[in-house]
Amino acid sequence: MERIVAELKPERVQEWLAAHPEWRLDSSGTVLQRVRSFPSGVAAAHFASFVSGLASSAALPALLKVIGDTVHVSLCPPQSQGQSQAPLTESVLHLANHIG
Repeated sequence: MERIVAELKPERVQEWLAAHPEWRLDSSGTVLQRVRSFPSGVAAAHFASFVSGLASSAALPALLKVIGDTVHVSLCPPQSQGQSQAPLTESVLHLANHIG
Protein backbone atom coordinates (compact mmCIF):
# COMPACT_ATOMS: atom_id res chain seq x y z
CA MET A 1 0.00 0.00 0.00
CA GLU A 2 1.55 3.31 -0.99
CA ARG A 3 1.93 6.01 1.63
CA ILE A 4 0.33 9.39 0.86
CA VAL A 5 1.28 12.12 3.34
CA ALA A 6 -0.60 15.21 2.11
CA GLU A 7 -2.59 16.84 4.90
CA LEU A 8 -6.30 17.09 4.22
CA LYS A 9 -8.48 20.16 4.41
CA PRO A 10 -11.44 19.85 6.82
CA GLU A 11 -13.87 19.99 3.87
CA ARG A 12 -12.26 16.91 2.31
CA VAL A 13 -12.52 15.00 5.60
CA GLN A 14 -16.19 15.95 6.02
CA GLU A 15 -16.89 14.90 2.43
CA TRP A 16 -15.27 11.52 3.06
CA LEU A 17 -17.16 11.04 6.33
CA ALA A 18 -20.46 11.81 4.60
CA ALA A 19 -19.72 9.02 2.12
CA HIS A 20 -18.62 6.63 4.92
CA PRO A 21 -21.13 7.10 7.78
CA GLU A 22 -19.80 4.06 9.66
CA TRP A 23 -16.66 6.08 10.48
CA ARG A 24 -16.50 9.12 12.76
CA LEU A 25 -13.90 11.59 14.01
CA ASP A 26 -12.84 11.72 17.62
CA SER A 27 -13.14 14.98 19.57
CA SER A 28 -9.67 16.14 18.45
CA GLY A 29 -10.64 15.78 14.79
CA THR A 30 -7.46 13.83 14.03
CA VAL A 31 -8.49 10.21 14.65
CA LEU A 32 -10.91 8.14 12.58
CA GLN A 33 -12.91 5.62 14.60
CA ARG A 34 -15.18 2.71 13.82
CA VAL A 35 -16.73 -0.19 15.68
CA ARG A 36 -17.29 -3.55 13.93
CA SER A 37 -19.20 -6.52 15.31
CA PHE A 38 -18.61 -10.15 14.34
CA PRO A 39 -20.31 -13.50 14.92
CA SER A 40 -17.67 -14.54 17.48
CA GLY A 41 -14.70 -13.33 19.47
CA VAL A 42 -12.42 -15.48 17.30
CA ALA A 43 -13.67 -13.74 14.15
CA ALA A 44 -13.17 -10.35 15.83
CA ALA A 45 -9.59 -11.28 16.77
CA HIS A 46 -8.85 -12.38 13.19
CA PHE A 47 -10.23 -9.10 11.85
CA ALA A 48 -8.10 -7.11 14.32
CA SER A 49 -5.03 -9.05 13.16
CA PHE A 50 -5.89 -8.28 9.53
CA VAL A 51 -6.28 -4.56 10.28
CA SER A 52 -3.01 -4.55 12.21
CA GLY A 53 -1.22 -5.99 9.18
CA LEU A 54 -2.78 -3.46 6.82
CA ALA A 55 -1.82 -0.57 9.10
CA SER A 56 1.71 -1.88 9.45
CA SER A 57 2.13 -2.21 5.69
CA ALA A 58 0.99 1.41 5.31
CA ALA A 59 3.29 2.57 8.16
CA LEU A 60 0.28 4.01 9.98
CA PRO A 61 -0.62 3.64 13.64
CA ALA A 62 -3.83 1.77 14.47
CA LEU A 63 -5.32 1.29 17.91
CA LEU A 64 -7.40 -1.89 18.01
CA LYS A 65 -9.49 -3.02 20.96
CA VAL A 66 -11.18 -6.39 20.83
CA ILE A 67 -14.01 -6.62 23.34
CA GLY A 68 -15.87 -9.89 23.00
CA ASP A 69 -17.14 -10.06 19.42
CA THR A 70 -16.56 -6.35 18.77
CA VAL A 71 -13.50 -4.54 17.38
CA HIS A 72 -12.95 -0.84 18.05
CA VAL A 73 -10.67 0.64 15.36
CA SER A 74 -8.89 4.00 15.69
CA LEU A 75 -6.72 5.29 12.83
CA CYS A 76 -4.52 8.37 12.76
CA PRO A 77 -1.56 9.70 10.80
CA PRO A 78 1.93 9.16 12.19
CA GLN A 79 3.05 11.94 14.50
CA SER A 80 5.92 14.15 13.45
CA GLN A 81 8.57 14.99 15.99
CA GLY A 82 7.29 17.69 18.33
CA GLN A 83 3.74 17.38 16.98
CA SER A 84 1.17 15.97 19.40
CA GLN A 85 -1.67 15.52 16.88
CA ALA A 86 -1.06 15.44 13.15
CA PRO A 87 -3.85 16.32 10.70
CA LEU A 88 -5.51 13.49 8.79
CA THR A 89 -3.95 12.47 5.48
CA GLU A 90 -5.14 10.70 2.34
CA SER A 91 -3.21 7.61 3.47
CA VAL A 92 -5.41 7.34 6.59
CA LEU A 93 -8.58 7.59 4.48
CA HIS A 94 -7.12 5.06 2.04
CA LEU A 95 -6.49 2.61 4.89
CA ALA A 96 -10.00 3.18 6.26
CA ASN A 97 -11.39 2.37 2.80
CA HIS A 98 -9.51 -0.95 2.82
CA ILE A 99 -10.81 -1.78 6.29
CA GLY A 100 -14.38 -1.02 5.25
